[in-house]
Amino acid sequence: MDEEKLALAIQGEIAQATGEDVTVSVRDGIAELMGRFGSLQKAVDAGHTAAGLEQVRQVVNDIDYPGKVPVVLPPKISDELTGKEFDVVIVGGGVIGLAVARELSRFDLRIALIERHHDLGMDQTAHCNAMIHPALLTERGTLKWEMNYKGNAMWDEVAGQLDVDFKRIGTLVVAENSDEELFLPGVVDLARSQNDPEPKVLDREGLDRIEPGLAPNVRKGVLVWNTGIIGVFELVIAYAENAWTNGVQFYLNTSVIGVQVEDGSIRAVDTTRGTLKTRILVNAAGLYADKIAELAGDRFFSLHPRKGETIIFDKAYRPVNTVLATFSMVGERSAYSKGGGIIPTVDGNLQFGPTAEEVYDREDVATTAVARETLFSRFAPSLERVKPHYTKPDRGAIITQFAGCRAATYKEDFIIEPSKKVKGLVHVVGIQSPGLAAAPAIAERAKEIIVENWHPADNVKFESRRKRSKHFSELDQKERMELIRSNPLYGHIVCRCEHVSEGEIVKALHGDIAAQSIDAIKRRTRAGSGRCQGGFCMPRVLEIISRESNIGKQLVTKNGGKSFILNGKVKRVRE
Repeated sequence: MDEEKLALAIQGEIAQATGEDVTVSVRDGIAELMGRFGSLQKAVDAGHTAAGLEQVRQVVNDIDYPGKVPVVLPPKISDELTGKEFDVVIVGGGVIGLAVARELSRFDLRIALIERHHDLGMDQTAHCNAMIHPALLTERGTLKWEMNYKGNAMWDEVAGQLDVDFKRIGTLVVAENSDEELFLPGVVDLARSQNDPEPKVLDREGLDRIEPGLAPNVRKGVLVWNTGIIGVFELVIAYAENAWTNGVQFYLNTSVIGVQVEDGSIRAVDTTRGTLKTRILVNAAGLYADKIAELAGDRFFSLHPRKGETIIFDKAYRPVNTVLATFSMVGERSAYSKGGGIIPTVDGNLQFGPTAEEVYDREDVATTAVARETLFSRFAPSLERVKPHYTKPDRGAIITQFAGCRAATYKEDFIIEPSKKVKGLVHVVGIQSPGLAAAPAIAERAKEIIVENWHPADNVKFESRRKRSKHFSELDQKERMELIRSNPLYGHIVCRCEHVSEGEIVKALHGDIAAQSIDAIKRRTRAGSGRCQGGFCMPRVLEIISRESNIGKQLVTKNGGKSFILNGKVKRVRE
């Protein structure tokens, strides 16, 4: 089918699916959609409809609709970075950009990573459920699937090198009756077909060893053992510290506002803090990757933000050892989501989620009472049913709720490739769940692209290992006393819930990738992550940040930007 006929076919399919009029053009397999629709959902449906045609490579969706939020570039604030030159500039400081930076630091390259926020990993990475997914529910044949099964297998080595807490706890799929038991061999066959390792078929004795306390009617199950969980905040810092050790330069609070292309090649990146010269630009900008592509003159895809909300329970409530799944839960998956689940964390909390909702704003991380109740109502009955002898799920045990947006293309697949139009531009975009599981493989693929095209020499001083400092709460009594003798600040417990000391907070404020806000301290030390969610320790953390950073308390933020904790001074009352 030629592209003119393909455009007409897409137009007809969209009209039938949405009842709206749309203008469609196709060039080099890229379908561009224009028009004015009545709702966000219809515009998203149009994008998916176009992407559903095999001949369409990607979709650029410029359909307007009520409530659409435009992308507005921030103003330039300085020229302090102008004149700096690098071989590679990576845009985006999430786990993907950081993993790519670490892989590229294996070579003799001058590398810079720029991140628009005041800290690393604050968008998709900070708002994910920290699960290393098996490839079980990823569509076979997609790049997402390939990166998922390859990346999952790499985590034991990567986590070991970076000294990050990583556990393979497995996904346990249980049958609640004899009819469901008939479907268990299908789970095994599916895992095999997806290149996951051989799952373990368990009888009741095996189930009791893995997940004690299951209901008497649960007699069989399948353990997809390669499912993992990881300390994602620690992972972000670990990747950054290792990349820093190997020479990568980091520029936070720095946004891209332009890309200079000459004779079809990357020459420089214009930022809010000046212009960086470079010959290679890695677009790992997450939710804004389509805007970076547009600035570079290679806009061939659009992103649509899909929000997911998750609820977290107190550590005292630990009903499961595995990611627990029932067939009823699996059956509730949506077309573009794995459906969430009952998932433990490496820190000992239980989480329900995430949801999946198309939203207007890429920065929509608002949580809602509706999502909270939806998650509880969906997963609590299953948990109560399959583990009836354990404490029932209780809304009162929920200590926090968070949300984040995924950067989905309309093909719902990853894009990891050099630009077909601009030499030196490498896209690592459209990375949504299971992006965390796939991260090591994604970084390796990006590295292979750059090696194949530019042939850099090896970095003979590359250091693959990073050693973490143990949290004070992890030390035995002898280790604690020795640490306190060396620095008395470790004897001051600031966060009672998580047993975080003042020494740890001060160290985080002066690290290579230093914390600059209360939430940045939380991500590095867990101060404020416990049951009271900072109700007790936040004022003290604020004081420490003010003292160590030599700034007024009114300038301390919760999470960067204008999220100031204090609004002004109050008069001190004499006692």
